[in-house]
Amino acid sequence: MSSNKVFRIALSASAAAIGSLAAYWTLLATRQGDILFNARKLPVVHLSDDFSTYSHIVPGGMVRGYVYHPDGEAALQDLFIYFAGRSEDVRATAQMLHWLPQGFGFAAINYRGVADSQGHPSEIASVEDAVQFANHLRRAFPHARLHVVGRSLGTGVAIQLVAQQNFASLQLVTPYDTLLEVAKRRFPLVPLSLLLRHRFDSLAHSAEVAATTQVLLAAQDDVVPHERSEKLIAAWPTPVSVQTIPDSDHYNIMELEATWLHLIDFALTAILPEPVAAALEAAA
Repeated sequence: MSSNKVFRIALSASAAAIGSLAAYWTLLATRQGDILFNARKLPVVHLSDDFSTYSHIVPGGMVRGYVYHPDGEAALQDLFIYFAGRSEDVRATAQMLHWLPQGFGFAAINYRGVADSQGHPSEIASVEDAVQFANHLRRAFPHARLHVVGRSLGTGVAIQLVAQQNFASLQLVTPYDTLLEVAKRRFPLVPLSLLLRHRFDSLAHSAEVAATTQVLLAAQDDVVPHERSEKLIAAWPTPVSVQTIPDSDHYNIMELEATWLHLIDFALTAILPEPVAAALEAAA
């Protein structure tokens, strides 16, 4: 084979590779919200009569959520407001609630485009929906203590919500400092610093958080490396309790009894920082 022909083949292969990369980058740039949240319909999960439904209108349809209060509204003392991980259907996570003791409830919405929610997901949209949902829960359960829980992708939503409003506690399951740093590890050949619009910069937003905070880490985590969680923890502005769940990984951590027991114990013992407590008492 002549050297010219070898050169032409190599040139064609290089052009094809560059074209494939360019097409992939274009896909990430134009549909990154759907890719990031893994927006897709999921099989219907049936919930018991202990759940009430929630919805609000967004461009393209409805955001849907669920509130678990088996003992009735009047008996609800503590309510977890949960923000899910990527592609997680909160109706499936709600199957774990048999570990909640009397007086506890659980509330969650599916992100836009995920499971039974409609619309197109984004960082801005997820935080807007979280604020609207939290405001609804404050009106619906005025005597309950509200605790925000975020898992993985949802820790970025949870932190931004708690940076805007006061809550009894904040609990973060496998959190990260910024989504950009996590994504760089998975896509080393993609210029994410230029392309990524939904950065979930939890490190920056944490400066506005005043809530008592707990972090739960997986024993093994191949999605959010411990170093990304540890960087966030090191910069946290308030005292933070850190626990590692035995025999857990990034995917099964919410399926383990130990995780829920830690969430419950921390919620029961959480004490608001004095300035926040004083402000809430004055407002009451």
